[in-house]
Amino acid sequence: MTQDGNGPEIGPVTSDLEAMRDALRLYGHDIRAAVSDIIGGLRLMDVDRLPPDAQTHIERVRVAGETLAELVDGAMMLTSGQERSTAAASFDFRSFLAGIDLRWSGRAREQGLTFRVEIDRHVAERVTVARIKLDRILGNLIANALKFTDAGQVVLSVWQQNGDMHFQVRDQGRGFSDTAMERLFTAGGRPEGQDRPGSGLGLHISKGLADGLGGTLRVENLPEGGADVTLTLPRATWECRDHAADMPDLSDLRILVAEDNETNQLLVRQMLDAMDARMILARDGQETLDLLAREPVDIALIDIEMPKLSGIEVMQRLRATPGFDTPLVALTAYVMRENREAIYAAGADGVIAKPIRSVTAFGQAIRRHVDRRSPSEATPPVAAPNGTLDRNRFEAILQAAGPSGRGELLDHLLQDLRSVQDALQQAVQANDTATTRAQSHILISLAGAIGADRLQNMAEALNAAAHKNRLSEAQSLVQSCDEALAALIAQVDRRARREDLL
Repeated sequence: MTQDGNGPEIGPVTSDLEAMRDALRLYGHDIRAAVSDIIGGLRLMDVDRLPPDAQTHIERVRVAGETLAELVDGAMMLTSGQERSTAAASFDFRSFLAGIDLRWSGRAREQGLTFRVEIDRHVAERVTVARIKLDRILGNLIANALKFTDAGQVVLSVWQQNGDMHFQVRDQGRGFSDTAMERLFTAGGRPEGQDRPGSGLGLHISKGLADGLGGTLRVENLPEGGADVTLTLPRATWECRDHAADMPDLSDLRILVAEDNETNQLLVRQMLDAMDARMILARDGQETLDLLAREPVDIALIDIEMPKLSGIEVMQRLRATPGFDTPLVALTAYVMRENREAIYAAGADGVIAKPIRSVTAFGQAIRRHVDRRSPSEATPPVAAPNGTLDRNRFEAILQAAGPSGRGELLDHLLQDLRSVQDALQQAVQANDTATTRAQSHILISLAGAIGADRLQNMAEALNAAAHKNRLSEAQSLVQSCDEALAALIAQVDRRARREDLL
């Protein structure tokens, strides 16, 4: 490294870091693809035909694989300079804990131990917390307990008390030495001379994640031997704040479900029946097109892997049909970012991952996509080819601007959209990833503000492709995004001309 008299010059170290990031981005593409195939393959297996022990092992691998997918996706986003959202979200807590049990009971049996999860009957059905952070904390605590237990059992107990949620991991191992207790939660704080691998990093990671969740970690040795590590989350950090958690009423909806797997057909039908929806079933891609050509529906839920025509091909053909404006939502076991890019580029309004674990969340997702397309009864509808705009949201924005401000708002919006369109076209042609990232970021904001949700999704996928220097591999996405943006500009222009005549 050299200096010019004004401070250190960025030299070989920075170059090495950039080279490392570039290598990780390239490996990341292949890692994501491999993990996606593993997850998708496990989810699509008909485990009912396997012996009980094999079913348990498959479920254990599937649960661990889905955690791995989230961790890999997050790590690769960080290496490419993207921010990964870890915001708290409501989820099915009992299902989450069942996954913990499946994952770690198999590991325990391999070591000749027993692992079980004890859940108090008063524990909430749903919680609102950053799921992946909670999973990482519990995974580290359970792994440590299994590592230092030679015989006996490890137990995860979950209960609520005075509004706090407690997660207690107890083992029958050797406990913590005095030196280990003094170095708790420090990176590399494990005492030297230990006969088990490790550095104490797991507890260090868990403590940082617990602090980030607003919780606390307590460690103590048990009088009868073994250790007790307890994570405590105050009510404000976990209580479900989704006040619309009641099961939605879908009795007014006709829903086409395109799914070839009989087990999945039955599960989806039971869920939709519970919400009083009317379901029309298509068993392959061609039947999906045939039914949608003659059956009016409010939304189509389309499996990606189907015989005759894939879900991607079905959505591409439907979006190419003049006047077709039905919401399309992909049902898929493939949840990695690359798969989502292809799905949105094909014309999907959204993605619902399989297996579907929560009836309520499933119904809310359906209702959200249908309501985005519902025309306003209070204001004149705006034409929306290919479902470009949420008409209610767009008209509400214009109404808020008032008679004197609507024209100016529409003029500014048109100017911004056309500017983004021109800049994006030039940037993509020149493979200018920096400009593509900047302009797609603007488009995400503009599209989201006026209810162009499908375009917003495509802009997010384009932004991700630019971050990963993969524009040349995302030509179908680029084309779909450009077409949707052109359609949006045409719609806004027609609305502005109508405003001029009023």
